[in-house]
Amino acid sequence: MSSFEAVNLLLGLVAIVTVVTTVWSMASLFWATRARRIEPVDLPPVSIFKPLKGLDEELEQNLRSFFQLDYPVYELLFCVADANDPAISVVESLRREFPNQDATVIAGCPPYGLNPKVQNLAAMDRVRKYDLILISDSNVRARPSYLRETVVYLDSPKVGLVSNIFVGVGEESAGAVMENLELNGFIAGGVAAASLVGATCVVGKSMLIPSSVLSAIGGFAAVRNVLAEDQVIGIRVHQAGYEIKLSHHVIENVNRERSFRWFLNRHSRWYKIRRRVAPLAFAIEPAANPAAVGVVWAFSGESGVAWGGLLCLVGMGMVRDAVQTRWLRGSFPRMRDLLLSPAKDLLLLPVWFDAIVNRRIHWRGHRFLVGRMTRLRSTRATRQVRRRVRRVHRLRNQSGDRPPTPGA
Repeated sequence: MSSFEAVNLLLGLVAIVTVVTTVWSMASLFWATRARRIEPVDLPPVSIFKPLKGLDEELEQNLRSFFQLDYPVYELLFCVADANDPAISVVESLRREFPNQDATVIAGCPPYGLNPKVQNLAAMDRVRKYDLILISDSNVRARPSYLRETVVYLDSPKVGLVSNIFVGVGEESAGAVMENLELNGFIAGGVAAASLVGATCVVGKSMLIPSSVLSAIGGFAAVRNVLAEDQVIGIRVHQAGYEIKLSHHVIENVNRERSFRWFLNRHSRWYKIRRRVAPLAFAIEPAANPAAVGVVWAFSGESGVAWGGLLCLVGMGMVRDAVQTRWLRGSFPRMRDLLLSPAKDLLLLPVWFDAIVNRRIHWRGHRFLVGRMTRLRSTRATRQVRRRVRRVHRLRNQSGDRPPTPGA
């Protein structure tokens, strides 16, 4: 067998793995999101934690959906680190619109580690009323039945955490289209497949956890200096002997006018998270990228089979993204948007390679280095910033050395 034939055979086997992986993720998502017949249970009161920073896309509509949940008793807690944050006015407007809903705003919170989201969560934990905590991101939109169909999964004391699959909606810009296709395709299928095989995969957009379980794993203090506080909480819950459930209820993640740079930056951060909390799964991720595998196979040499494989794999990736979007939100993506699916897959391949060699991230206005289990470490200021600081110090020292002005 020539080297050319050997390469084609190897890439053909990788293509088979890609097909199997894609079909498996689609089947897993179908299983995870089908409605279940669950015996009714008591619905305990819930404290909903909403960490806020700035005006996310359609923030008012997102938050309004939580004021309209069909649930007996719950409180809404909103926390912003900056007392001048514009998100406060949005919450206050909704509080006036829904005066009977128990909602509290916490403006400003003391320093609490390097993760700014955990800092907000810890501030809300100090004032909560109830023992059941739901952590929910600000860009999440929920249907009225969301809380009921999530709480019922805590039907056993063995269950320590419940999370939800989410679907990207509202895309208008090219960056938002790519983001929602990736969320509805690879991400949703991966979360469902992990749940099906019992692997820990928790996304912090929706996390329901009893306070007793949170205390047993060290509370928010245990994750205040890590980037992936959601996944680390999930790992600790599993290590403590509890089960993690995935609710069939799908929540919406609004992405309307995201930029292309925002899309790449977000998934660069997520790749670096998976690189450090699930290195084996991260290592085989390119095999779940149909367009990338197809392109590598096609350009490996002159082979009609390889070029035919490229067309099949690109088509399979588009079908996955289209069908799973239909399952999750009830409608197919627009055809012109779906054409960005293979481009999205190809553009993410170098981002995956970057996660192997680059530990730096830029998140919420901060720059960090990411270590084992996503432990954060602040990066040094850039050379330009250091020069500017030295210049300011020098000018201050020169000013201080001047003799006082006569008559002063």
